[in-house]
Amino acid sequence: MSALTDRLDRVAAPRRLAGAVRGSLRRLRRAGGNVALGLVDQALLSGSAFVLTIVLANVLDVSSFGSFSVAWSFSILIEAVFLRGLFDDGLPAAAHRIPKSLWPQLRLGLYLSSLLVSGALGLLLVMAGLVIVAFGGGAGGLVIATGLAIPAVRLQSMFRRICYLDGRLPRAVASSLTYCVALVASAGLMIAFKLAGAAAAMACIAISAAFAASLLLAHTSELARPQARIFRGSLRRLFRNGRWFVATSLTYWIGSIGLIPVCGLLIGLEASASLRILLLVFAPLSQFCATMFSVRLPVIAAELRAGRRSAVAAAARENALLLGSIAVAYGAVIVLLGQRILALVIHGQSYEIGAGSLGLMAGAMALDAVWLGLALPLFATGKPQRFMLSRIAGLAALCCVLPFAAHAWQMMGAVAAMVASSAASVVTVVLTNSARERT
Repeated sequence: MSALTDRLDRVAAPRRLAGAVRGSLRRLRRAGGNVALGLVDQALLSGSAFVLTIVLANVLDVSSFGSFSVAWSFSILIEAVFLRGLFDDGLPAAAHRIPKSLWPQLRLGLYLSSLLVSGALGLLLVMAGLVIVAFGGGAGGLVIATGLAIPAVRLQSMFRRICYLDGRLPRAVASSLTYCVALVASAGLMIAFKLAGAAAAMACIAISAAFAASLLLAHTSELARPQARIFRGSLRRLFRNGRWFVATSLTYWIGSIGLIPVCGLLIGLEASASLRILLLVFAPLSQFCATMFSVRLPVIAAELRAGRRSAVAAAARENALLLGSIAVAYGAVIVLLGQRILALVIHGQSYEIGAGSLGLMAGAMALDAVWLGLALPLFATGKPQRFMLSRIAGLAALCCVLPFAAHAWQMMGAVAAMVASSAASVVTVVLTNSARERT
């Protein structure tokens, strides 16, 4: 009987795989309009970041570009890990627990609370930068500019996240377009007045994000003064799950962007600059996955709110298959053409990026895309703690491999440590999911 069962399972496996692919494609077609707008939105943001980074890589010396990369990585830590984990990642699950008639109160409450927290953090950095300047430190201006950028970027991010929640992606596209135009204009003025430097580049980001965030003033009619009960309840729910989102995102940051300052410490600022360029090459893939995450998250949150465990598992497999396949295809193109592309856009500077580093990074990004697909349904249901174990496993692998690999192979060793971290995360989450489905 067991042999017959095994044979039937082997026959049914390809059918289940084909069904998962068809299901993913049906959902993608159904959400085609939002996906297209989401891709335009992310393309504007990633395109402007790509252009700014390439310009800085050409006009700054390698050490100065490395300093900017370190400051940028810490700004990502504050915005994309801490603030986004507290306010953004759990928003779809929290919003769908209250009537839509109360969403205007939720919107204004989120704007005010996120501005308060990010403003306080930014003020601390500005004060620290002033102290550094007073003592003659050269990094004071960069620290001040980073402090100014944090609240501006937070408001822009909050506005875009609410646009995704409401299904009004044209507004998100308008915000990103405003950011893109302002960034190009401010960077052009920076170069024209010969102010090119790490601090000036960060100031361009702050100014552009402020312009983009100002679009929320055109939609104040959709805001309402929050009742204390609604406000406290929504924030309590966000923060309760937010600690898990922050912890999960932090472990991911340490294993990717967080390696920029670590490489600067272990190898040198030149390695930080090279790793920033390498991450930039794969930024379109990361932005695409982020788009799919942002577009699908509210939909899956609504679908799975009262769903069974089998529905969550099926959604995880479908998303992992879709994102993983796209990541593999993108990585193959980059391995073949990446060095030629870099040679065309970067002149006069030398960065440690070879075919081996590109191939290893392609593997790490493909594994991360699979992990994100597996994690998406549980983020939608507000249960990221179930995936925390997988990120801890990845962090442990990184800590074990990085010191030896970086010493032996320099920057390529750091990227190899990223592969080990991503592989450990995926293996752990697959094993824990399998064990949970059997119980």
